[in-house]
Amino acid sequence: MGEVNALLVFCEGAHDIAFVQQVLKLCLGFTRKQWKLSEHPAPFDQLFSTSVKNHAAQDLSLDMARKFFLPDSVWQKDQDVILLFNSGGSTQNDKVKALLAKFLILFDQRAVFAQPAGIMVNQARYLFLYDADDVGATAWFSKIKQDFAIIDDGPSWVFGEWAFLPNNPFGAIAGDKAAYIWGEVEHSGTLEDLLLPMFETEQQPLMQASCSFVDSAFSWDVEGKGSKGAIAEMGKRKKAIITCAGQRQKPGSPMSAILDQAKLITKSTLTNNSHVKLFVEFMEKFMELT
Repeated sequence: MGEVNALLVFCEGAHDIAFVQQVLKLCLGFTRKQWKLSEHPAPFDQLFSTSVKNHAAQDLSLDMARKFFLPDSVWQKDQDVILLFNSGGSTQNDKVKALLAKFLILFDQRAVFAQPAGIMVNQARYLFLYDADDVGATAWFSKIKQDFAIIDDGPSWVFGEWAFLPNNPFGAIAGDKAAYIWGEVEHSGTLEDLLLPMFETEQQPLMQASCSFVDSAFSWDVEGKGSKGAIAEMGKRKKAIITCAGQRQKPGSPMSAILDQAKLITKSTLTNNSHVKLFVEFMEKFMELT
């Protein structure tokens, strides 16, 4: 039986997932997998199959797009497997904790469920991704540890003290758990603060035209809403600019599809960006890829 190391990544939304996918593919050399439920390493095969059956037995609405019981995508490189989940943001922590509780039970018994010729998870790690917003990385680290200090009554989930990397205020590691916070600076910001400059580097005339249109067509109150409101408003504006710029390549598509499919950012720009480099180095250290 083969063994792999698994990383469960909890992203706030589709934009984060699209960005992380580009980093995994272009910077870290991971390949996207299109496994059937039964082909996932144990105990994920059991977890996902059971989740689908349980949800199918309920009276569900037709909108299944944001159901949380499956990962948005799965990536592999050698013996490392990464699963990206859309957590829906910090207000949806109960969803994450429910999934983790089910996973931990099965993970402790994974040898029982594993197929003789299948693959089993040997080691599991967990990564939480959030925008800095107006509170900053330090406050987020404290909140994440508080929110996820207890998952179930079992001994398999222990949240230790954060260890911080030198020269990288955005990431912290606590044993098999980690957190990374998006922002231009550690005190505030969003993922869009990292993304927009990369688009401007690659597509300067297009981004200027997109920015002019967005600012002429809409009003953006970045001064009258206080710190939190201003950061959120600036994030919305940058989302609008990026989304507008990608409409020629992917008409009618949201920003997540622009990031994932429009190919407006080259591998060179992505890999040479200082913020991306910090995140890549963080991932390599946390996952012991180097």
